[in-house]
Amino acid sequence: MKTAIATMMKLTLMLMLLFCVFFLISCSKASTIPEKKEKEKVLHELPLEYENFRKIIGWVSDEEVLVHAVKEKRDMLYLFNLFNGKLTTVYEADAIILTAVISEDKQKIFIQTVGEDNRELKIINLSGTIEQKTTIQTNGYLNINWNPVDQNNLFISYYKHEEEMIVQKWDIKTNQITDVKSSSLTPIWYSANLYLYVDNLNDFSLQTGNLYMGDIRTKKVTQIRSQVADFYLNNDTFITFSPSDFSKDELLLNRQYPFMVDNGFITIPKVSMNDRLVFPYLTQSSREQAIYGIFAKNSTQLEIKSGDFQFSKLNFDTQKIEPIIDLPDNAPISISKDGNYSLYGWRYEYMIDLEKQKLYPLIQSE
Repeated sequence: MKTAIATMMKLTLMLMLLFCVFFLISCSKASTIPEKKEKEKVLHELPLEYENFRKIIGWVSDEEVLVHAVKEKRDMLYLFNLFNGKLTTVYEADAIILTAVISEDKQKIFIQTVGEDNRELKIINLSGTIEQKTTIQTNGYLNINWNPVDQNNLFISYYKHEEEMIVQKWDIKTNQITDVKSSSLTPIWYSANLYLYVDNLNDFSLQTGNLYMGDIRTKKVTQIRSQVADFYLNNDTFITFSPSDFSKDELLLNRQYPFMVDNGFITIPKVSMNDRLVFPYLTQSSREQAIYGIFAKNSTQLEIKSGDFQFSKLNFDTQKIEPIIDLPDNAPISISKDGNYSLYGWRYEYMIDLEKQKLYPLIQSE
């Protein structure tokens, strides 16, 4: 009996040892198998002929942009996936699309169309369904600013007869258009009811200006700061632009956080065109993320020289500009929400890869 028990114990011990050996071998083999790397994203070019491309309107998601193009002489809006190359029709217009703007929540699109017999404003969703529409008197391009808090309100502004400035609010829900008190063609929403604008006091050079805040509820406007030539606003980010008091070749960028409380400044080379200030293009992916811009390497008069420009990061803590990539022109930019890519160009026809620090064309030029 004792012999049988001893034999069983030996067999059990041997089986346990064999199990341990096989376990260690399997672990060793598993550790030698390389982990699968995440597939690298590759940017695709638009599958459009250059002459049919109008512009990229902006980001709809981190992978998709809204594209304005022409197909068989009809204006079209498409969704384009940058990483699989898929082009999806959103809307086919029955007239020329002059202006298109994506809402802050990326769910709706404002469209201004002009035909022989109609001048319409439309709100469509990403499926192309018209949710609201109205008419307007002008044939000219509209300046649009969509309320970031209340998606039912947006500013519409334009010049009437080249002299008269028209600034209005369109309430999409009620389909009512009302006048807004502003001495600027570009009022910017600050909250659901408040807005900001700069009055440059008829100074063609844009060297002077006062900052105003308006309230659509009371129609009251209040001056809140002087010596502001222009500003950038995105969520909690508020940056004013003012000519430097110390150098005629510099522009002062003053960051305020919270609102109207100075929180650092940076000086950048001044850019002008025919004695008129040219303000830098800025972009930010989301609240408290990095702020990027297009900045000249040196003070530049564009009517004399095209200048050298860089896509750079603003660092208000060190009061420095951190260059990322050289660019051929001082053109608009718009960064994706994930902060990995930025549209660039007068028609957003290029893409900047921030990690690789490279510039890619999204459509082949002629």
